[in-house]
Amino acid sequence: MSVRFELDYKDFEKLQEKFKKIPDEVEKTINSFLHKQGVEIMTNDVLANMPISNRNKRHARQSKPLTSVNFNLGFELKPKPRFRYLVFPDKALGTSINSTAKEFMEKGLNKSTQKIINGLNEQIDQKIKEAFG
Repeated sequence: MSVRFELDYKDFEKLQEKFKKIPDEVEKTINSFLHKQGVEIMTNDVLANMPISNRNKRHARQSKPLTSVNFNLGFELKPKPRFRYLVFPDKALGTSINSTAKEFMEKGLNKSTQKIINGLNEQIDQKIKEAFG
């Protein structure tokens, strides 16, 4: 169970003109933004959709249950090993089979995608301003 953020071609086309203005800085700028702010944005949106049971215990939502795997122009967000049980409420498996799937990972991805794209555009615009004064 994980969600993966990658720039798709449509988003890439919008950024392509900006890339031409600062070719040496673009990939580094995108990776820096995605691997820091992008991961933070998506983590917050996934956690906001994560259910909390009514059991009297510390819940995954309050325990920093997610980790990211960074790669060029993207990242993957997934549960840390001790929180892999989150697949059960997310996909309505195991004892959660009679419940509806919560799909909090997918909902978090959908909610955060536009925020990340907007942040990337702002970051690149700022780099262009710095480069051309």
